[in-house]
Order: sequence, then structure tokens, then C-alpha cells
Amino acid sequence: MDFDQDLADVLATSVKNLDPPVALIVAESARLGRRHQRARRLRALRVGGTSLAVTAVLGAALATSQLRDRSAPVPPPPAGPAATAASPTASPSPSEPSPSALSADAQLTPDAMVKLLSDRLPAGGSFVKYQQPYADHPLSEALGAYLRYDDGRGTATFELAMYRGVHPFPGGDRAPGVQDTPFNCDSIPLRPSGPPPGPISCRTRFLADGSWEMVSVTDGGEPSLYRYEVTIWRPDSGDILRFAEYAGTIDASKHEGTVTRAEPPVPLAQWQAIAESPDWQFRVPRTLVDEGARLASGIPHAPFPEG
Repeated sequence: MDFDQDLADVLATSVKNLDPPVALIVAESARLGRRHQRARRLRALRVGGTSLAVTAVLGAALATSQLRDRSAPVPPPPAGPAATAASPTASPSPSEPSPSALSADAQLTPDAMVKLLSDRLPAGGSFVKYQQPYADHPLSEALGAYLRYDDGRGTATFELAMYRGVHPFPGGDRAPGVQDTPFNCDSIPLRPSGPPPGPISCRTRFLADGSWEMVSVTDGGEPSLYRYEVTIWRPDSGDILRFAEYAGTIDASKHEGTVTRAEPPVPLAQWQAIAESPDWQFRVPRTLVDEGARLASGIPHAPFPEG
């Protein structure tokens, strides 16, 4: 027996009478295909819609951020060491600026000198008399003020003078001598004649700006009329400043004096610092001149000379 032939005959007989619904199968396949296509398109639309929504949200957020950035100030970056070093210094205190920091557009006056001195004195005192001993000189050549001052511990006298030197300032590092200037330690006594015992009566030195300074503690023309005097000679302009304070009253011609206290009212170191201020110049700010005039108008003036 041929087994293969028998198997082929059985299979042929089993399918001989089959009538498959081919049209139905084709129609169902087409329907399923269209269904799958619609599903794919729907998924594509959903994904696209989601992407558009996300894009719209991000765009709105970005636009809002940009609008906010335009309307709000930009905060400064955090200060590091370099930013700290480059930042401007702190604003000055509300106190009045030093005259040397302002524009010098006016001629110094005796009243302005009174104002400069007043700003540097200890609190609690007042000027009780005012004289101008150089009224017959042009202000650009010599000016000054004599002031009586009362701090409650005895009336004292202040003498301020500024004038142009007539001798040339010595060149090089040579200290001024008797041949150069009328003020020098050789022409004053070694010590005050009365109490209290004071420091060395006279000393000289060069200041940092090259000026020559003499500081003396002597009698002021009367026994025990203690006097602190600081004289400064400036090399560039030739100006001479001579500031003295007395432990009593003395007239502008220095003919008479009266002892009223043991020492002058301002300590010597402070008086020296007052004289060394760079604000003492022949040209000063107009505001200083105006303020000096207002201050001096309230101080009783005395004629010169006064006995």
C-alpha cells in the first residue's frame, strides 16, 4: 500500500465539498483594516493635541516671564569680593563738608576766619568781643582777627593772622633760620616765667607738605600770661599763618594784658591741629564767607586799637 497516496486522497476528499465565505472574509478584513486606520489616526491626533497644549502652556509661561522681566527691576548680582572692592564708598555723614572739599571762589575774610575757628573749638564757649587788626591792608595780603572768648573758666584771647611772607622760602631741606624769617626759636625766652610749668618753650619741624612749623609756649607780654602760639610757613605760596591763644585778655596792639586763668582754653595739641588744617587759605568757598558774615554779625565789635 502506498501510504502517501492514501493521505493525499483523504485530504482531497475532506476539502472537496467545502464552500468558504470568501466575500465575507474579504469584507470583514476590509472593515478591520479601516478600524485599525481610524484608531491610528485618533492616537496621532491625541498625541498632536497634547503636544500643542504643552507648547501653548510653555509659550504662555515664557511670555509671562518676559513681561514680568520687562516690568520689574533686575536684581543686582550677589556681591562677591570683586564687586565689594569696586562698589562706591559709603555716603558721607550729613555734617557739612570741609571747606577744602568745595570750590574756592571767594576771597577769605576775617569773618570767615572766625567761622573756621568756631567750627573747631570745644563746645560750651562763646566769643564776647571781635576786632580786625589788619583793616588797612588788602585782604589778599594780610588779614586776621582778635577774639575774646569765654568758656566759663575765665576770659581768654585768640589771635589769628594770615599774611604773605616777604622772604623767600629756603630751598632744599635747609631749615629756616634767623636770616629767613622773623619768627624763630632764637628770639623767644626759654620758658614761660610763671606757672604752670609747661613743655619746652619752642620747637620747630617740617610738616608732611613741606611747610615749616614753629610751636611755642611763652609769656604773652605779661608775667604769667601764658600763650600757646603756632606759626606755619608754606613753601609753595609763601603764606604765613600765626595763631596764638592767651590765658587772659590782651588788646590788639599788645600794649596791655590781664591774666584771667592758668592756661589758654584750648590744649596745645588741639590748637596745633587747628592751625595745621588745610582749610586756611586766601581763597575759600563763597558759602564760608557768607556763614562767617552771619556769625560775626552777632559778636560785639571793638575799635582798634583797644586799651
